[in-house]
Amino acid sequence: MVSKMNQLFFNKRLFNRLIIITSLLIVPFLSAQESSSPIQNFSSTAVIKSSTAATKITFTADDDALLAADYYSGDPLGAGVLLLHDCAHSSKSYSVLGELLAKKGINALAIDFRGYGASESDEFSHQIIKQQVKNIVAYQSEVAALMSYWEKDVLKAYNYLRSKIGDEQPISIVASGCAVNEAVLLAEKIRVNSFVILSPIMDYMEKEHYKNLIDIPAYFVSSAHHADSFSTTQELFFWNGDSRSSMQVFKGVSQGHSLLLRNKFLAENLASWLSETMK
Repeated sequence: MVSKMNQLFFNKRLFNRLIIITSLLIVPFLSAQESSSPIQNFSSTAVIKSSTAATKITFTADDDALLAADYYSGDPLGAGVLLLHDCAHSSKSYSVLGELLAKKGINALAIDFRGYGASESDEFSHQIIKQQVKNIVAYQSEVAALMSYWEKDVLKAYNYLRSKIGDEQPISIVASGCAVNEAVLLAEKIRVNSFVILSPIMDYMEKEHYKNLIDIPAYFVSSAHHADSFSTTQELFFWNGDSRSSMQVFKGVSQGHSLLLRNKFLAENLASWLSETMK
């Protein structure tokens, strides 16, 4: 798997991005050592209802890799939300938020990125990368190769959600950490209704890409003492020109998943705000 993935195109922007997110990933590494496309036909499989009322589904990527997600059913013709986890967790990060959205009639799709959660395989696995690589430089290279698939995978997930709710309903995106840029790349191709941006990890060019999008409502969340994401949150919030945009800042250094876990009301805030922006 490692040798095959090393053959992938490794561009400068992706390398710079890995430098930024290394601070989020180095602890798991050390502990282990110790374009818009039309709606397509999907092969999806409902397996079981989980304790969070999610239906496990699978769909096929462009290269036939099998990707997994949790689908939270709202109203049959309700709006949709695509939930993108960060580089240290999985779709389970959004179990509470997904259920709250479904209760408000919103259909939510929380994907497992390729190599994470139920989208892991022998060929694509963040866990195997951590176990096999010998140093942090090799780790960065392997994770960058893995992430190079995500842009197309996210578009495929969007099309799956669109196929479930129809052509007329709005779709918003919730993204955390390193996944924020994946949300921006999707929004460059397809008009999305609104963003929730949790603890954004973005380099200079990725922030510039966001600034080139048309203004849509965005809810920014960060911790005051996580310097990089807090600085980016402030910069993007003050740049955003939509009057419905909001920013919420917490004390401490918690990020994305941890913020949702430690602040029980945050998921309620996000679900209510998303619901309002889709009316």
